[in-house]
Amino acid sequence: MRKATGVICLVGISLGISGLAFGQTLSIATGNPAGMYYPLGGGLASIWSHHIDGVNMKAEVTAGSVTNLVQIAKLESDVGFAQSDAVADAVVGTGRFPNPLSLAILGKLYPNVVHLVTLNDSKIEEVSDLKNKRVSVGPPGSGNAVTAWNVLNALGITENDLVVRQLNYTETSNGLKDGTIDAGFIAGGIGIAAVVELAVARDMVLVPFTDEEIAVVVDAVPAYSAFSVPPGVYRGVDEPVQTPTLWNLLVVNQSMDEELAYRLIKAVFEFRSDLESISQVAKFIVPENAATVGSLPLHPGARRYYDEILGPDRASAR
Repeated sequence: MRKATGVICLVGISLGISGLAFGQTLSIATGNPAGMYYPLGGGLASIWSHHIDGVNMKAEVTAGSVTNLVQIAKLESDVGFAQSDAVADAVVGTGRFPNPLSLAILGKLYPNVVHLVTLNDSKIEEVSDLKNKRVSVGPPGSGNAVTAWNVLNALGITENDLVVRQLNYTETSNGLKDGTIDAGFIAGGIGIAAVVELAVARDMVLVPFTDEEIAVVVDAVPAYSAFSVPPGVYRGVDEPVQTPTLWNLLVVNQSMDEELAYRLIKAVFEFRSDLESISQVAKFIVPENAATVGSLPLHPGARRYYDEILGPDRASAR
């Protein structure tokens, strides 16, 4: 059995079904506890451990998308969350990934919203105001950092233009509270705890992106699209705020047994109500969304499930 660090959830009893990758402890790589991957990973681990015979799933705290993808490729984790931009880089071997990784997709989950957060007295009203400011882009190994630099570089802002801080969600929120940073990127599901808590504690501002800025970002990285954060989600945000978004994916190694992959994704939808009690982002987790992974490799077990419920040729279509 592999040794795993940062275990946050260990549920279920292994029943040892032969012939499959069952009967052993499996792991799902999540992210920072203040993000969305952490609670959803615990929810998925519970669903799989309780409802799939022979599966005993534990959830692990990690640095995020980049770390998760590397661990899955090395078979150090069995399932993991990752942002679609990081996955796209990983399967072809570019960006943070010097070589292509052996990955496959179980499905799309929910949109990851780019929260560019600051405080009301920072005088940061648009993205260009970040220049020469202390900005948290996310920790090394995180999808948050990949997203922050994708957005910034697309808009012509480089590392030389900022005083860069590599902080996780909680550290970014605390840094704004205590005045050690001026702004930060928090990429996560709508209603993410770190942003909710910051908005309660301080006069938080979500920095908006113009239509032109969104178009530039999407042109540079087509995985992104526009998203309007609705009023009322965060204290003090009383008008819609436009920002980039991209989807989070559930990823496995290409070598995962087809039957196991089939049962994992099937259980996600059969017991999705358990996830809805954890976060509102679960409303996005529907087969019609999950099956559309574009040119990314869909695992054969997942494809079999989507073909059964959506019909052949629906899975993987853009």
